[in-house]
Amino acid sequence: MDRRSALKIGAKASVVAAAGFYGGYRLLPPGRSRDLASVDELARRFYGSLDDEQYAETCVDYNNPLRQYHNRGVWGGGRSVLTGFNRGQRQTLTDLLYAGVSTLGRERIPQEDMIRWTGIHSMRVLMCGDPTSSAYQVIFTAAHLNLRVGGKSSEGAAFGGPQVYGDQRGNERQGLPGNVYRDQFVLAQQLLHGLDPGRKKLAMLEEAPVQTQIELQGRHGSFPGIPVAELELPQKAQVRDIVDLILSSYPEADVAYARECLNANGGTDALHLSYYQHGEDGDIFDGQVFRLEGPAAVFYFRGFPHVHAFLNVAMDGDSPLSVGEPLGTNPEWLERTGVKALFEKAMRSETGADLAYYPQESVAGRLRPGVIRSGDIYTLESWQEKAEVVEIRGSNLSAALVSALGERGIAHDSRKTYKVATTTYAANDLQDKLGKFDSRRTGPMLRDLTVSYLRGVNKRSS
Repeated sequence: MDRRSALKIGAKASVVAAAGFYGGYRLLPPGRSRDLASVDELARRFYGSLDDEQYAETCVDYNNPLRQYHNRGVWGGGRSVLTGFNRGQRQTLTDLLYAGVSTLGRERIPQEDMIRWTGIHSMRVLMCGDPTSSAYQVIFTAAHLNLRVGGKSSEGAAFGGPQVYGDQRGNERQGLPGNVYRDQFVLAQQLLHGLDPGRKKLAMLEEAPVQTQIELQGRHGSFPGIPVAELELPQKAQVRDIVDLILSSYPEADVAYARECLNANGGTDALHLSYYQHGEDGDIFDGQVFRLEGPAAVFYFRGFPHVHAFLNVAMDGDSPLSVGEPLGTNPEWLERTGVKALFEKAMRSETGADLAYYPQESVAGRLRPGVIRSGDIYTLESWQEKAEVVEIRGSNLSAALVSALGERGIAHDSRKTYKVATTTYAANDLQDKLGKFDSRRTGPMLRDLTVSYLRGVNKRSS
């Protein structure tokens, strides 16, 4: 079973389980109020209603690394709305959700496939900071959603950080029939079809990046596809229309700041346009995955097999959103093999294992150069994996792990029992990469283990 299937089944199972336990009136999600208060007022109302237990699970400091985290379908912290709050609080959260998007956004985000019937009840909510006295952000997470409410961040990130949206409808069907975000795909497809053969060849690339790879690269970045500046005037207008349509789900004031960020970095002419033929789920239908990327913006629309979309816009791509504890300075971009190596070093060091294995297919992004904070690691390891240590007799080690021993200058002993640090995903689904193991024990979350490792490296080098 792949990750997407597991997440989908998990989301549906949680809703069904909740339905069985909390049936009747409690299961019915509140509708939005006719007159919506402002986001700030609703956030203060909700915050003031929390008891000690709710506060402990719902609220974190504004500088907590969870504020930087983004990934759809993987719970980004916080408390379950259905089981965690009373009817009045859920009404406030419903109003906050609607107040936190635009009029057009209210026709899209609350209508996404996996939340249109369950509403706020299938979400979790996390509050970063104190809305009564300082900067704050409310984050709603659901199967295809990581919605930030509260506007720009103090770090100059539009919307306070990356927004994530998506919809299951039209799954694995060409043209995304019935999908609430189909209009974004249609505009992008029309643009693709209007390109001359030369420009189309430059824009159409083979392999799509992993969907969560939306790190801002800054002024010296390398961007895929064709520069928008090289398109004809009508095609440039189409790019602006696509960006406008994507942004139209969010409140006017938040969008105004996003446009300010775009304009400060060269506008849409500074973006590059790319489409993709193949991704982790196979061959991609005509134009259903596209990307607009520049120094301080990424718009990544993954329309196959259904919609998972990400946008990340900031004022300064060289100093993007980065929160939490400083962990040291990274000298250069870490890509797939570099990220794999980092996680394996961290697991081996922090668990005392003989070997470590992190599947490269699990790499969810890149680690930028510069000062790294714990929030950067939370984003880099956005699957929220737990580390595990498995014990494998030398005679049962996989060929890959025997080779890894040799690379470290360690002689392979078929009689010895080796401790191998890995992830729960790998231990469950990739046993052929490890070998036949005799035992396993679960450890801390990989992101926290990696933060601990980098903290130690930083102390030793200072």
